[in-house]
Amino acid sequence: MDASAYTPVIVMLCGCGDARRGRLEMKTLLLLGALTVPVIAFAQPTPDPAELEPMVVTATGHPTAAADTLAPLLVLTRAEIERSQASDLAELLRFFAGVELGRNGGTGSTTSVFIRGGESNHTLILIDGVRVNPASSGGAALQNIAPAMIERIEVVKGPRASLYGSDAIGGVINVITRNSADGGSAEAQLRGGSYNTWDGSLRGSYAGPRGSISVQAQQLQTDGYAALVDYGKRAGYDRTSLNLDGRLDVGAATVGAQLWDSRGEAEYYGYDSVSFDRVVVAQNYRNQVAAVDARMPFGPGVEGSLRWSQMLDQIDQQRNADFIETDRSGIDGTLTWRHDLHRVTGGLGFIKEKVDAASYGTMVAEDRDLLSLRLQDEVSWGANQVVAGVTWTDYDFFGARWDGSLDYGYAISSNTRIVASAGTGFRAPDATDRYGFGGNPDLEPEAAKNYELGWQQRLGKNQRLDLRIFQSDVDNLINVICDASFNCTAVNVDRYRNQGAELTYTLRDLAWSATLTGLLQDPEDRSTGQQLLRRAKRSAAVKLQRDFGAWNAGLDLLTSSSRPDFGGQQLGGYALVNLLGGLRVNADIDLRLRVENLLDKDYQTAGGYRQQGASLYASISYRL
Repeated sequence: MDASAYTPVIVMLCGCGDARRGRLEMKTLLLLGALTVPVIAFAQPTPDPAELEPMVVTATGHPTAAADTLAPLLVLTRAEIERSQASDLAELLRFFAGVELGRNGGTGSTTSVFIRGGESNHTLILIDGVRVNPASSGGAALQNIAPAMIERIEVVKGPRASLYGSDAIGGVINVITRNSADGGSAEAQLRGGSYNTWDGSLRGSYAGPRGSISVQAQQLQTDGYAALVDYGKRAGYDRTSLNLDGRLDVGAATVGAQLWDSRGEAEYYGYDSVSFDRVVVAQNYRNQVAAVDARMPFGPGVEGSLRWSQMLDQIDQQRNADFIETDRSGIDGTLTWRHDLHRVTGGLGFIKEKVDAASYGTMVAEDRDLLSLRLQDEVSWGANQVVAGVTWTDYDFFGARWDGSLDYGYAISSNTRIVASAGTGFRAPDATDRYGFGGNPDLEPEAAKNYELGWQQRLGKNQRLDLRIFQSDVDNLINVICDASFNCTAVNVDRYRNQGAELTYTLRDLAWSATLTGLLQDPEDRSTGQQLLRRAKRSAAVKLQRDFGAWNAGLDLLTSSSRPDFGGQQLGGYALVNLLGGLRVNADIDLRLRVENLLDKDYQTAGGYRQQGASLYASISYRL
């Protein structure tokens, strides 16, 4: 197979070959194509690629080799996270086509994520498998998740309600925090750079014959930059994070406990209540996940698990009495049976949510219960592979619904597999939809259907190509409608469709690491026929890393076409380039350098908010 054949495919997916799209996008995609050829042509298989193949859990709920999953999947390993020197989860996700971000400012600012054209609240965010999307409004606080705490990130695209219930429409992002599995160790890291940014982390772990424990603390402070267009003041950010993990073997069972906590202060742009002039205001925030779990074998091929979890999402405004809080606790049990060709999993979950909020004098208070039953069967025989799942979910305010997914793969050869998938998803109305401004307690869930065809190709032992063609339809979208007297009511009225093709190439080698992604899509508001806000029709991205013994160097490149925003604004297309470098001084000390926005491009992902210009960051890490 001619490696250079992939270059025109990526250019086609971005749609930037037409000169009318702009010389910047054209040059960027030529660079992307030029990088693709040498990576595919010269990367050599390693003697033991099994060590390089990450195991993932999000696609099926069980540890599975990434190459064996049928679902469209992206994985960031710990090594890639360390090399990136990113300040938050959003920065780690930025350089993947089809995972679009909208940021109202710099580090610590409100960040929305759009996967496959979905709404910002159509992506489910998990931390160690525990949902952290608030039940109040909007999406999870990506900006408050520190990369220093993360072992691995798994992104699964498309509806996954059969495993995860509400919000998993565009996709699922599962953040796996660092644990004590790596044995006894200690490490410290310090990073500093532009905008008076300082970021420090300390971590220690211990492993004994019956158990293990790890403790990590992180602190970030930045003065930020003047992100608001035509306003010169900076918006700063402080974050303190804590991560605890412990495992204990009790007979045949394993008991574990986790705690992740992030809290601090975020400044943002608001208005003075008297003069209505622009001012910098601040809020205190806290995000927390705690869990206790146990796993126990019950006989040949049978294993059970039980988990209790609690999540807290809290914001308190400093200038007024407004606040918002989601408190969610739940218990979930699963039973897995392996027999011959099958791996069958049944699960039962119960969640209790409590929302309290005050916004401009409007009070919101709601308690709600959720009960779910799920069943999944994974079957492999000959060249065939099937993953079928179904779930029944009962919300005490709108009743019950059924959702399901079906993935089928057929191996044409040992290196080639075709995939067909179908699935449904939903988003339950949140407390603001029901009781906030224009709230309507009779709202129905937003409902989604997704169909896709795929081609998975192995290129040697450690390279993969994944091509997907998909269509997603979402109905009953919630929108607030106002009459001439400004009497407003939230109703299920809108709908959208997104059709597209996406290409993902991954390489995992002892010397090379690369992920190249391209997306061509048509996210359409079917009520108006217009392009969906903040979603580009074409994008392409490269994450490329090369080790040269003690040295390593990397390149992150993203190009995105124009897209509309609120108020009739049109956000222009842009290309973003980051350079990364590192030096291993000895077995214990690493030095790293990151140049952000190398070309100093002026661009926006949310109308009125400029993104970070050219900036420089350096870090040192020490391990015992």
